[in-house]
Amino acid sequence: MNTQTLVVIKENCPQNHPCPSVRICPVGALKQNGFQAPTVDMEACIRCGKCTRFCPMNALRLA
Repeated sequence: MNTQTLVVIKENCPQNHPCPSVRICPVGALKQNGFQAPTVDMEACIRCGKCTRFCPMNALRLA
């Protein structure tokens, strides 16, 4: 079992556009309300890292 946690680094997220990583998540674990920084459903997250590699601002990290 992967015990890593997906962390959203709000300081790196411009929060002025739809998050491109939300649509990349294969299980829908990332959600976005308006243009706010995305939130993570850790129960749904499979910790594949696709969103972390896709985020142009490096605002998503597995820790």
